[in-house]
Order: sequence, then C-alpha cells, then structure tokens
Amino acid sequence: MHAVDRRPIASRDTRWAHTSARWLQAQGASPNGISIASIFCSLLAAMCLFCGMHAAIWQGRMLLLIAALLIVARLICNLLDGLVAVEGGMQSPGGAVYNDLPDRISDAVTLLGVGYSISAWSWAVDLGWAAALFAVMTAYVRVLGGACGLPQRFSGPFAKQQRMLVIIVAAVLCADLPVPWQQWTMLAALLLVTFGSALTVVLRTRAILRDLAAQ
Repeated sequence: MHAVDRRPIASRDTRWAHTSARWLQAQGASPNGISIASIFCSLLAAMCLFCGMHAAIWQGRMLLLIAALLIVARLICNLLDGLVAVEGGMQSPGGAVYNDLPDRISDAVTLLGVGYSISAWSWAVDLGWAAALFAVMTAYVRVLGGACGLPQRFSGPFAKQQRMLVIIVAAVLCADLPVPWQQWTMLAALLLVTFGSALTVVLRTRAILRDLAAQ
C-alpha cells in the first residue's frame, strides 16, 4: 500500500510502536499474520461483549473490560502490521488486501457483537447490522475515491478509530453500571456509531464528487 493510501495515525511515529514492530519482526511475525490476528481479537471481543451483557454481575464486568482490551489489541494489530511490513521490508503483492479486508471483517464482527449483546430491544440486532453496513461503506467510499484517481480520504467524523473508541468507552462504562443502564449505554453507543458512520459516508461521497468536479 502506498504511503498516500495509509491512514494517518499519530501513534505510528512513537517509539513504542517502532520498538514493538522490531520485536515482532525479530520473533518472526509476518505483517499478514498480524492482520489476521486482528480478526481473532475482534471475534473474541464480540463474544465477550455478548457474554458480558448477559452474565452475572462480576463475571459480566470482567468480560466487558476484557472486550475493551481486545478491541484495543485489534487496533494495535492494525497499527503494527504496516510498521512490520515497512520496517522489515516485508511488503508483499497481497499486502494491501491483508491490510484492508481484515479491518472490514473486524469492524462488522465487533458491531454485530454489540447489537446482539443488547437484549432489551429486539431491533437492536438490526441496528447492529446497520452499523456494520455503514462501517463497511465508509471504507468502500474511501477506496472508491482512490479508484477515481483521488487520494483516499480517511476523514471522519466516524472513521475506524472513532467508531471503536465509542465502543471501548461504552464497554468500560457498562462494567461499572447497573444492568438496566448497561443496556441504555450500549444502545446509545451503537446509535452514535450507526448515524456517525452514515454521516461519514455522506461527507466522504460529497468530497469525492466535489474533487472530481474540480478536476
């Protein structure tokens, strides 16, 4: 993936990120393997979200905190796979696929986990599917802009980091809230991600059309 098509992440230039990338490279980790690992982190996070919202109080709180940590781990995988590829000179012809496709799967799996974790409203499952759809659409519109010859836009207001931050905060809050408030908190987070992602799709599309018209 070319530098112009890489998501701008401030933490990519930090010492801990480069140190971690070099350590992973020394252990024989591959960029594609790290990308695949991000999917497993998201699958486990979704399971912990679902079980955490349905388990007994103390077990549920522990699972929700673990879910938050797993989502963070997924984001770290997304950061380090590119660094390992670049610093280790391990770019491959299929690297762009491994860099992007696992992200889409991870987004969908995590948001579906949130939707299925909310039991107070039957339509929350449908909302989870809507959130997953719009999350994937944000990436589709980004790549569409690139296919039209424009620099890919990673702008928000609800890009991947913002979506996952909302779910992380909701999971941490729910770990310290009574059960009824857990349901409301997770629902509010899912609504915010759904409508925020839909707005991001609209804004990115408008920007692409504007840039194409200006050419």
